This record gives sequence, C-alpha cells and structure tokens, in this order.
Amino acid sequence: MSMFRRVALALLLGVAAQPNFAADAAYDFTVCTAGKRVPLEANADIVAFGVESWGVVATSTTKLFEQASTHCVGYLRIVAGRPVGKGSCKWVLVGGDSGVGEWEYPAAGESTWNWVAGTGRLKGVTGRGTFKEVFSAPVVDPAIGLGCRRDWGTINLP
Repeated sequence: MSMFRRVALALLLGVAAQPNFAADAAYDFTVCTAGKRVPLEANADIVAFGVESWGVVATSTTKLFEQASTHCVGYLRIVAGRPVGKGSCKWVLVGGDSGVGEWEYPAAGESTWNWVAGTGRLKGVTGRGTFKEVFSAPVVDPAIGLGCRRDWGTINLP
C-alpha cells in the first residue's frame, strides 16, 4: 500500500471514529388547529378552562415538519385579557416518528416551548422555541376554537 493510501485510510478511519455531534437547527412553521375547551370557571375576575387540540402543519420552512400533525392538552386561565397556562403536545412526523414537548403562556413575557422526548428521528430531542397566534377563525361552536399559529425556535437532534 502506498504512503498516500495509508495516510488517506488513517484520515478516513480517524474521521469515521469521531463521535457524531449534533447541532442546533432552526425550525419555523405554521400549524392550524381545532380545539375544544372544557370550562372550569367563568366570572368577572377569571375564565379558566382545560384545552385539547389537534392540528396539522400548513406551511413549513423546515423539511422535518412538513405535513406533521399534533395533539395537545393543557389548561388556560384568562386574567385581564391575558392567557396564562401550561400543557404538552405530541408531534408526529411523516413516517411516524414523534416528539413531545411542553408549552407555557407565562404571566409575563413570551410564550415558550421546550422539546423533552421523542422516538425515531426525534429520539433524544432537545431544544426550545416560542409560538404566536396568527389568527383565530370565526366561532362556529363556542366550545371549539379554530385558528393558526406560528411556531419557531431551535431543535437539537442527537
């Protein structure tokens, strides 16, 4: 074996033996959802309810989330017109891989999203982001909410 081939082979083996380090990647998509509200309390001071929603990604600048679907559960309270609450969502990608995360509307500041677990391509997922309502559709049934929101942030896939 020539010296050139031995050096090339050593370099190739050295590169192949290196661990595969993951990097944060940006994500940005719009998801449209339909959700039901389960009333808990409604008076002049507070409106509190449980929420459950289902949705599909309508547009995405991130290939990973194209045509993904979601199912979320949580609770909200509205005080002085501001939503405050927490919950979890499961995301399912084309092909069946899934990821779970937690959302929060804090009393002050931006809404947050944190990736916490996953399967398949999302196994070991971490990352964080935010979300913002794009629009709410006109009410057909007061117990059902329809609308779209934009989700964006970083995702780390090991």
